[in-house]
Parts: sequence; C-alpha cells; structure tokens
Amino acid sequence: MKPLNDLSNDLSNDGHLTNEQLIDQLYAVSDTPHVENCAECRLRLGRLQERRAELAAPAPVSSEFLAAQRRRIYARLGEPAPSRMKWAPAALAAACLLVAGMFVYRPMSAPPVRTDVADAQLFSDVYSMEESTEPIAAAPIHALFEDNQ
Repeated sequence: MKPLNDLSNDLSNDGHLTNEQLIDQLYAVSDTPHVENCAECRLRLGRLQERRAELAAPAPVSSEFLAAQRRRIYARLGEPAPSRMKWAPAALAAACLLVAGMFVYRPMSAPPVRTDVADAQLFSDVYSMEESTEPIAAAPIHALFEDNQ
C-alpha cells in the first residue's frame, strides 16, 4: 500500500478529485458523485479508507503483559505508603536556625544622629527665613556677591 504522501496533490486538471476533496469524502464532510463514476478516484478513496482502518486498529497486547502489570499493581498496593514526614526534622532544624539567626544578627549601622543639634539648626534656619524682610527671589543674587573668606 502506498503512503498518503505518494498521492498526487492536485489532479483537478485531469478531472479527478484532489486529495483534500478525497479526505472530505473519507470523513463524510462532503459528498461528491464523482467517486461513484470514476474508477481512479474510487481506488484512491479505497486506499485512504484502508490506511485509516490500519491506523485506527488497536495495538495487540499479550495476556502475559497484562498479567505481569496486574501483579506489579497488587504488589505496590501491599506496600506501606511512603512517609511524608521524612523531611520534617530537617525543616524544623532549619526554621530554628533561622529564628536564632534573627535574634543574634545585629546589623552594623551608622552611629545615631544627634537630633537635638539638627532640630535646633532647623528651627534656627526657619526662624531666620521668617524674620527676613528680603524676598526669596533675591537670595541667589546675594550669593553672587558674597565674599569667600
């Protein structure tokens, strides 16, 4: 039997059905009376039907294979279930180490900022800006004429 790809792709120039039209016939998507009248198209459709039946046939399975499979299943059913608590001690130890590490770890940080001096300086700057009668826009101009000492 020829494989499906040995069939010519387009025989419509010769007055025969194309492969797509034959596949439509095979799966009863369309019904063309040409197949009943043309021996060549009927032969091609017959080969397609044979190939489809060949591919749809179930694979043979021996009874010995099925019996061995059944024995393996019964043997596994008799075994105890695997323990799911196998990793529990290791997980508990890891959690304890993590908690202990959080209590022991002290991040190195900069010395605390003296807020009393910083707050006093901020209040002084704000108060001097409030007391000044000079407009804010004039401050950049004064910066141009300051003496660098």
